[in-house]
Amino acid sequence: MITPRKQNVHGIIGALFLILAQVMMLNHVEPFLSWFYALAWWSYILIIDSIVYRLKGNSLIVNRTREFFLMIVWSFTIWLFFEMVNLVMRNWYYINVPTGRLVRFVGYGVSYGTVLPGIFETTELLETLGLFRKAPAPPFRMSRRWFVIFLMIGGLFLILPLVVPRYTFPLIWGSFIFLLEPINYRWGGKSLLAGWERGSLRKFYLLLVAGLICGFVWEFWNFWARTKWVYTVPFFDELKLFEMPVLGFFGFPPFAVECYIIYNFVSLWRHKRGWEADVFAIHPGRKTRLSLKVVTAVCLVLFYVISTNAIDRHTIRSTVIPLDEFPPLAAAEREKIRELGIETVDELVWRTRTPEATKRMLARLQLTPDRLADVIRQAVLADLKGLGADRFVLLKKIGVDSVAGLAKEMPEELYEKLGNLEEWGAIARPPTRAEVKIWIREARRRTGG
Repeated sequence: MITPRKQNVHGIIGALFLILAQVMMLNHVEPFLSWFYALAWWSYILIIDSIVYRLKGNSLIVNRTREFFLMIVWSFTIWLFFEMVNLVMRNWYYINVPTGRLVRFVGYGVSYGTVLPGIFETTELLETLGLFRKAPAPPFRMSRRWFVIFLMIGGLFLILPLVVPRYTFPLIWGSFIFLLEPINYRWGGKSLLAGWERGSLRKFYLLLVAGLICGFVWEFWNFWARTKWVYTVPFFDELKLFEMPVLGFFGFPPFAVECYIIYNFVSLWRHKRGWEADVFAIHPGRKTRLSLKVVTAVCLVLFYVISTNAIDRHTIRSTVIPLDEFPPLAAAEREKIRELGIETVDELVWRTRTPEATKRMLARLQLTPDRLADVIRQAVLADLKGLGADRFVLLKKIGVDSVAGLAKEMPEELYEKLGNLEEWGAIARPPTRAEVKIWIREARRRTGG
């Protein structure tokens, strides 16, 4: 029989791996550089689960392992839904993504699979620590009228961001709270409304705090990652904490509540079995029909194929730039740089980040100082905020070949100049107005403009 000490070793593994991932990422060591975000989150999940197990002797990974792995699948699925919604809202995009299609798909699964475990593990930890144990709740009774009102609000919150996304995009992060929670209540599933009727809103409060904690950690680790997302949220994009506009952090608490409600809705189709200890093992004799499992699996696979292809085409705005796709370098220069173990433009920028490093690079490459300075200047521009190789070529066509030159441009004027180029229609991902604005803002930040 496995002892509790052996069972709980995963927290130590998570802590050590988090430290390792952070150090290696900061030193640009692969695969930690490209996979830092996912590695950091899985480390976090292991650490939090271990703490929960140590405090109460029962945790998701140790005692509800089957549910934990099922949760990863639904986490991937649920976040892909919001990725599809983002095709309309266009609130974020991804930069510096690996070039391989299979690698990207694995990256989607590994990264998106952390969303629900991260939120729910954090919620369980807060609950175990006793937070909001005596929090009061106003009296409430769920009537038929409230049922209809909730459904109408949820429907509006879901439809409006798809119809007028520029002005109503925040509503999506509360849509399923109103749309699915009444159904969970009516069908006797795990329900926040049922808890409210019993005089407790504790779970609701716990989820709000867990969402805020996870949101902060999401944005913190995303800020340091090479492969990352960048926000293009309208109206609120000037004042940011990490990559997120400050007001955007208010979306994380309701998102956590929404995830909880969606997962409880899915649990209705599994005889109400869920991730929490009190419903994990209910109705043990009831099995989900094989036909339902097969239909669900087929539908999910089709959804995965469609949605990940859509992300590849529309939400990914740049990939890591190999040296072969960087026009300023001659073939002989690329070979010399490769001999130093450098394969990508961002690695070239990293290896020449200080004057001392540049001198060492100059001696080994046997280039003239002016030539190396010219290459580095253009490489820094191509690497700026995931600008990418094809958009770098467009900028060069209009005479912008440095960060300093980009900082002098005005966003709307630059966008118009780029759009007038003949090469505009030939590139796979023409820049958007929001991207151009982000490039110029980052260029001005770096140059003090």
